[in-house]
Amino acid sequence: MESTSRVASPLLSSPAATLGVSARAEPLPLAHRLPLLMLVYAVPGVIAALHTWVYAQAKDPSYSFTRALLVQLPPWQYWAFATPVVLGLGRRFRLERGVWPRALAVHVAALAVLMVPYVTLIYFVSRAAGEKWLAETSLGQMLPLMMAKHVITSLLIYGTLVAIGYAVEYHRRYREGELAQSQLETRLAHAQLDVLRAQLHPHFLFNTLNAISVLVRKQDTAGSIRMLTGVSELLRMTLNSTGRQRVPLHEDLDFLERYLDIEQTRFQDRLQVVRAIDPVTLGALVPSLILQPLVENAIKHGLAVRAGSGCVELHASREGTRLVLEVLDDGPGLAPGWERQDGGIGVANVRARLQQLYADRHVFSLENRTEGGVRARLELPFQSASAEALGA
Repeated sequence: MESTSRVASPLLSSPAATLGVSARAEPLPLAHRLPLLMLVYAVPGVIAALHTWVYAQAKDPSYSFTRALLVQLPPWQYWAFATPVVLGLGRRFRLERGVWPRALAVHVAALAVLMVPYVTLIYFVSRAAGEKWLAETSLGQMLPLMMAKHVITSLLIYGTLVAIGYAVEYHRRYREGELAQSQLETRLAHAQLDVLRAQLHPHFLFNTLNAISVLVRKQDTAGSIRMLTGVSELLRMTLNSTGRQRVPLHEDLDFLERYLDIEQTRFQDRLQVVRAIDPVTLGALVPSLILQPLVENAIKHGLAVRAGSGCVELHASREGTRLVLEVLDDGPGLAPGWERQDGGIGVANVRARLQQLYADRHVFSLENRTEGGVRARLELPFQSASAEALGA
C-alpha cells in the first residue's frame, strides 16, 4: 500500500501586522525621487512640445522647437513637484466605501489649489516664449479662463496619480500579505515537525523501558544494564540533535545502530541485521529519526510476533537525483487493516513528517513482499549536507 502525499500545507490568512510587517512603506525623501520624477515627466513634455511645434509650422514656419519646449516642458515638470503631494493626499484621504464623499471633497479642493500655480506657470512661460495672445493680458484676467481651459488635463493627471498610488499600494500590501502568509506557513510547518519529532521520544522510550522491565523480571542483570546504557546514549544523541529537522544519513544510522544494539540485547540471537549502505549516500540529508520507526515496525511485525529468529535488512542507494532507503523484514507480512488495529504511530509519524518536509517530492510505500515479509521504501530528493552548508 503506497502513500504518496499530495496535500499542500495549510494556508493561513493573517494581517501583515501579525509578523510585524508594516502595511505601508515609508516614502522616499523628495530629494531622492525628484530627479526620477522630472525625468519621467520630461517624456510627455517633449511629446507635447513636438506636437505644438508640428502644429505651429502650418501657420508660422519660424516657430522653433526650442520655443515649443519652453512652452510645454516647465508645466509638465511642475507635476514632478506636485506628485508627492498628490500621492500623500491619496494615502491620507482614501476613496473608499464610507469615507469617499469627504475624501472626494478634499481631492477636488486640492486639485483647485494645485491648478493655481500650474496655470500661473503656463501664463509666464508662454509670455516668455513670445506668445502674442498673452502679451497684453494680465494674469488676473487670464487666470479664470486658463483654469477652465486646463481643468480637464489637470483632472486627468491628478486622477491618474491617485490611481497609480492606489495600485502600487495594493500591490505592496498583496506582496506583504504573501510574505506574512509564507512566514506563518513556515512557522506552522516547523511547529508541526517539532511536535511530530517529539512524539517519537516518549513512544520509543516507553517501548524500550518495557523491554528493560522484561529483562529485569527474567533477572538478566547484564542485559538490563546494557539496555539502560544504550538508552542513555540514545537520549544523549537525541538531545544533541534537538532543533535539527534534517541530518546526514550517517548520523541517523549512528542513532539506529544504538537502537539496534538495544533490540539485539532484547532478542539476543534471534535478531539478525543485514546492511547494504552505499557510501555515496552517507552524506545525504534525511529527516532525523526517520529510520528508527521503520525498523521498529519491522521488528514488531516481523520478529516479535513469532518464536523463531528473524532478519531485518537496511538498504540505502542513490538513483539519479533520488535517495532510496529501504527497510525489509522476513516476517508474516501485514494483515489487512493493520494500521487501524495497532494505531501505526511510527508509520503515521513518518508520513506526516515527510509530507511537511517534501510535500509531493517524496514517495513512501509500505507493502508486503512476494517472498514474505514487508518492504518499507522511501524515495527522497538527494541533497548532500555539504551543499546545504555552502548554501547557508
